[in-house]
Amino acid sequence: MEKEEGNSGLDLVYTIREEMGDSMPIDIWYEGEVFVFRPFGRIDAGHSTDLDAALTEGVEQGMNQIVIDLTDTLYIASSGLRAIIKAAKAVRNTGGKIVICAMNEQVLEVFRLSGLLKVFTTFPDVQKAVRSFQ
Repeated sequence: MEKEEGNSGLDLVYTIREEMGDSMPIDIWYEGEVFVFRPFGRIDAGHSTDLDAALTEGVEQGMNQIVIDLTDTLYIASSGLRAIIKAAKAVRNTGGKIVICAMNEQVLEVFRLSGLLKVFTTFPDVQKAVRSFQ
């Protein structure tokens, strides 16, 4: 993990990026007590384990107010949805919650068809999602 600073006025804590291999990059930063996870690219069967690992590690470290920012997510498969659901269940057990934001039309349609729009609170952008915890 490499430490970076600055991301549209947000303090970026860590960027999980593998220099080699085929891992999905995921930016993670915090605003107050809220942690934001922003995966890049396609969350498909090959990359959902990267998202699952990042969320699991975050929850294990005590993160229980989480925004999953899908601004840069092009597509999400059922395996990616499972990773989000798994993390949401773990966070709920600690009294926290996960919200989703900034879905493109294709990702929004996957959430709609899966029925997850009824399960997760969604927001059009990361700022509104973060403010929802205040």
